[in-house]
This record gives sequence, structure tokens and C-alpha cells, in this order.
Amino acid sequence: MSKKNIELWDYIQKNPDVMPKRLSEIFNVTKEAAKSARHRALNSKDYKEPEKNNQSSLPKVEKTDTEQMLEDLAVRRLRAELKESKKRYDKLLEHYEDSEKRFDTLLGIKEPLDIQQIEYIESLETSEAIPVIGLSDWHFEERVDSATINGLNDYNPTIATTRWTKCIQNSLKLIHKERNNVNINECILWLGGDFITGYIHEELEETNYMSPTQATRFAKERIISAINFYLQHGKFQKITIVCNYGNHGRIFKRPRISSGYKNSYEWMMYKDIQDLYSTNEKIKFIVPDGLFAYVNIFDKTLRFWHGDTIKYGGGIGGLTIPLIKAIQRYDQQIHADYNFIGHFHQYFQATKNCIVNGSGIGFNAYAQSIGASPEEPTQSLCLIDKKYGLTIKAPIFCK
Repeated sequence: MSKKNIELWDYIQKNPDVMPKRLSEIFNVTKEAAKSARHRALNSKDYKEPEKNNQSSLPKVEKTDTEQMLEDLAVRRLRAELKESKKRYDKLLEHYEDSEKRFDTLLGIKEPLDIQQIEYIESLETSEAIPVIGLSDWHFEERVDSATINGLNDYNPTIATTRWTKCIQNSLKLIHKERNNVNINECILWLGGDFITGYIHEELEETNYMSPTQATRFAKERIISAINFYLQHGKFQKITIVCNYGNHGRIFKRPRISSGYKNSYEWMMYKDIQDLYSTNEKIKFIVPDGLFAYVNIFDKTLRFWHGDTIKYGGGIGGLTIPLIKAIQRYDQQIHADYNFIGHFHQYFQATKNCIVNGSGIGFNAYAQSIGASPEEPTQSLCLIDKKYGLTIKAPIFCK
């Protein structure tokens, strides 16, 4: 053997784990020669497996720049993969913890419950309440032609009478329903004005079905029929009828302030009806000469007025903001716990202490011209409870 082969043979026996490729690089021989030499050396009779702690006599080989760079890149790649794996592992741990919590919650739901048995007790004490029936803005003689408002509404005296009858009947149905839970022995019937349209605009002289005097008589007949209905079927010991004149039933084109009642067909009508029931002890009329009517029930003060004193320019806030400001001003004169107005032909509770009544006439050409939303003919009913104040609020549908 040559000296080189002896060195290769000896090296292989001392370092049996070194592969032929690396051997060929160290001893500058072909890979096939290194492979053949490795096979012969490891299978010879005199080969002894080196001890484990035996240090390799492999000479130290300096790495090239390319080799070092590739090794560094591999290390960096492994570190990045390790970091990403750790993130995924931490995420899995979070999901596992969440799952454990949900599982514990489900187990808790299945734990035995300590359910208290509630005993039913028949109440021996029944509260007392007074309903407020709101009737306003019927405009009995006004013409609403469906052809002029895209078929959204029709109105004439015949339709008005049908709606009026339905409204009065429905109001008492609502009251009877509330009597299941509360004592109702009295009621307030609020006549909020604008039962007639009048001639406040020139076109109304042309389109109305009746003159103001005829319309006043027509309205008077319907109101009397309603009062008689409540007397006969309402089972009330007392009926307080609160009256406000509206802005339509006036004699002159322009409204009057201090003398408004003197020039109102409706104020005159209320007085005539009051005279008709002057001997009936169950009936009490409140017909103020001014804008406001006040009623005290239980420990609450109720303020009624038609509502035409509230002005707003159709802003985003609608009626609510100017109404709140107006109520604050009026409360500086006489404080009221609750307020009731009509005029705006929209049924809603504008503030926590004010009910706005709807209308009997419903949608018309004027409402369409100002961009108002169509609303079914609706009136209002609410309950003033002796203990809780204003409780039930409900629409009275007229169709």
C-alpha cells in the first residue's frame, strides 16, 4: 500500500462515520475510491470499532465564505420556522384554554338549580285610574278627494260619521279592557278643537261640503251622540268634558288672541252642549275662555290646549324641541304634570309628559304639500293611575 492509502485506511478505521464524499475531499481521491477503501477498511479482520469517547482525528477544515453564508442562512431559516411554530403553538394554547372555559361553563349550566317557587296571591287591593279620551281635528265638512293625493285618503261627511262611530266604540273597548286590572269610575273626555275646518282660506269656501255654521251643527250632533254613548254604556259615575277651541273654527281670516273665544264657532258649540247637560250631575264641563284648560286629578295637574301656539319650521328634530321649550315656558305660569295637544294630525308621545293627538280626517292635500307622512285616522287614549301617574298610552283607531 502507498503511504496515502495507509493514511486513508487508518483514518477510516478510526472514523467509521465519515462518508465517502467527505473522505474524497480530505484525501483528494475520487468518491469511488473513497467508497471502496471505506468498505475494505471497515470489513477487515483487524478493524476494531473505536471507543465512544475517542476524539476524532479529523483535521480541522476551514469553511469557505459561501459555505458559511449558506450555513448562516439555514440557521436563520430554522430560527424563523421555530418562531412561527411557537406562535402557532401559543395560539393553539389560547384556543384550548377558551375551549376549557366554555366547557366549564356548560358543565355549570347543568348543575342543579335552586329554583324559588313563587306563590300566586290574588290581589285584594285594586288601583284606581281615570282614562283621558282625546278627540280632535276631525274637520267634519272638509273635502278630501283621493284623486288629488294619489289615492291615499278619501273624506266626506258620510265617511266622517262612520269613522266617528268606530272611534267612540273602540275607545270604550279599550277602557273595558283596562278595567280587568284597575278601577275606572270616572273619565275625562277631551274635545281638543278643529272639529270644523271653516273658511280660514279662500279655497275652503269652494271645496268644503258645508258652511261653518252647518259644520258646527254637524259636529255638535256627533259630539252629543258620543256623550250619550258614554253615559249609557261607559258605566262612569262622573264624566269631565274638557273643551279647547281650535284655530280653524274662527270667524275671521286672521286669528285673534285675547278675543279668540269670542270669535270661535267651537267655543259657542261647547257652551250650547254644556247648557244641554246642565242638569246632569254626572257631567262636568270645563270650557275656558283662554288657550289653556287645567284639570286636577289625584295629585296631578293636566294641561290641555289645541296646540297651534307651537311653531316649528319642519327641522330634523320635528315638533319635540319647540314643544319642550313651550312647555317649560308655560310651566313658569302654572306647572302641569302632563300635557295634551292636537293640531298636528300626528299621534305620538312627543315628550315624556305630553301626548299629541292624531286626527279623524287623516291625510289630505295640505299634508302632502308639506311632505308629512300619511297616518291612519287615529285618536288617543291614556290612563292616569292614582299611584303611578301616566301609564297606559294607546291609539284609538277610527277605521
